[in-house]
Amino acid sequence: MTFEEALLVIGKTIICYFFLIITLRIMGKREVGKVSTFDIVVFFVISELFSLSLNEAETSILHSLIPVTVIVLLQLGTAFLSLKFPKVRNAMEGSTNFIIYKGKIVQSEMKKQRYNIEDLMIQLRSKDVQSPQEVEYGILEDNGSLNVILKKDCEVLYPDPLILDGRINETALKRMEKDQQYLLEELKKQGYTDPKEIFFAMALKDSFYVVPFESSQNINKVK
Repeated sequence: MTFEEALLVIGKTIICYFFLIITLRIMGKREVGKVSTFDIVVFFVISELFSLSLNEAETSILHSLIPVTVIVLLQLGTAFLSLKFPKVRNAMEGSTNFIIYKGKIVQSEMKKQRYNIEDLMIQLRSKDVQSPQEVEYGILEDNGSLNVILKKDCEVLYPDPLILDGRINETALKRMEKDQQYLLEELKKQGYTDPKEIFFAMALKDSFYVVPFESSQNINKVK
């Protein structure tokens, strides 16, 4: 590699570094180890695109920046659609998979997810849970981690929201063996008549938690 080629690679690396920081900021925050399968695919493709440009000094940096920009725009578009349309969210990120539901191991779901009892026990022990008997809900996330709600700590009738961003979670209602009439009655008790008024709603054991849409200023913005 000549001196000029080395300078070119250094320049490309600097551009890619700052472009990647901006890209990740635009895509939103993710906790390390908590990214979804879709996020992993996006990050992998972005890294490969950058490596193609960095490995060949004569290749224009635009050969990486343009496709990465397209991928980021696609990711933002699918994230917006996932927020507005549950079917899109389920298709892209997967639906909630219960390994333990209301204190019982769901063997059919374990078989479907190719998740054996050894996997279950390993993840339970990692959370200081000695036995599945202690667990009310065990939820297998899209990244393969198991989140648990212990029986002694469980305050919810169902661990997923019944309303999210103004949209009714039909799957949650069905699993709870409830219908929209039940939901509307609970909202009425809280002084609401239309689910579209609600940003978030969840059924608790002794109450119904509701967060309406609001137009107040963002507290995270500091003037």
